[in-house]
Amino acid sequence: MPLRLVGLGVVTVAVLATSRPAMAADAAPTFTKDVAPILFEKCVSCHRTGEMGPMPLTSFAEARPWVRAIRAAVSARVMPPWLSDDPVGTFSNDPRLTDSQIATIQRWADLGSPEGPVRDLPTLPALADGWRMGTPDVVLDGGAFTVAAQPRSVYGDIDIATTFREDRYITSAEVRPGNKAYTHHANVLVKDDAIGQARIASYSPGGGAKTYPAGVAKLLPKGATLNLDMHYNPGGQSRVDPGTRIALSFAKRQVRQIAITAQSSNNQIDIPAGEANYERVGRPFEFKEDSHILTFNPRMNERGKDIRYTLVYPDGTRKQLLSIPKWNYGWVFSYVLAEPVAAPRGSRLEAVAHWDNSAANKFNPDPTARVPFGPEILNAYFEYTIDAQDLTRNTQN
Repeated sequence: MPLRLVGLGVVTVAVLATSRPAMAADAAPTFTKDVAPILFEKCVSCHRTGEMGPMPLTSFAEARPWVRAIRAAVSARVMPPWLSDDPVGTFSNDPRLTDSQIATIQRWADLGSPEGPVRDLPTLPALADGWRMGTPDVVLDGGAFTVAAQPRSVYGDIDIATTFREDRYITSAEVRPGNKAYTHHANVLVKDDAIGQARIASYSPGGGAKTYPAGVAKLLPKGATLNLDMHYNPGGQSRVDPGTRIALSFAKRQVRQIAITAQSSNNQIDIPAGEANYERVGRPFEFKEDSHILTFNPRMNERGKDIRYTLVYPDGTRKQLLSIPKWNYGWVFSYVLAEPVAAPRGSRLEAVAHWDNSAANKFNPDPTARVPFGPEILNAYFEYTIDAQDLTRNTQN
């Protein structure tokens, strides 16, 4: 009998010892230890009070009522929103969750979404109140603008005079609409006799502040006028935009290169009613000097279906740089390359896009309409620098 007791004791101890790691592995993730770090890194820049997210997610109390919605959105990879299907790591501002992060949120939701000890909660990241870029050097206001009572696509054209007595070099820029509820996007263009018209900043749903790499900036010539190009979707009601604001930070030391905006565009658009796969190729942009591509800013409207940027090298080799297989009119992003792509002299950048003017496109306001250029566009913007440019040489010696 004693032997049996001893043997039973040994077996019991062995079972307990081997079961502990399994029990730990099966423990439910908690909000404070496992989920909050994901939300704080990927979500709260939009999902906080005063920002565009429909609900704040900065605490357990805020997130808990939305557990099912959060689980569904991350499982379908709808949130965080991102349209490119290029590999993770291609773009520095890619917010997509990893498979492991998605699995953590799924298990947390499935196992009762426990809060966890408060001591495990990470510190909420410091979020600038008003400007994501930090404190700007100057804020320009477009002033109040009355938006006509149309369902969608009301445009505003607002000029803002600047009084700078010398050239300025923009290192960061951010545009904040007076009311995000009905502002679809806004572009800021600089109008100057010497350089013509150039795009320097923009706002779009899901977008953020624009910050250039060290030594790179956007030129704002002295005395230039800024043009604020607004696109509203007022939902059939007359609205008043209290004033879209533009925040700028300037270089504190000599910059080396100017970021140049170009595009592969095409205004020969005439989409037949009901056409589900209308194609246009943008005019190729040829690089006249060795350059590096920094950022892509594709623009289409409701009927946009997909778009792709391709770099064609002088020897004919083709390299895809950005692929958006499912355009979403509600999310218009900038795509910032993690590593700038070399574009040798003689290479060409071109965009190919498709539109869906059929009833199957849920964003299509009228599949029975023939759609010309204007209601639909192909503006495949991008930014690049010229390798040989070095503005610091002008200040040496």
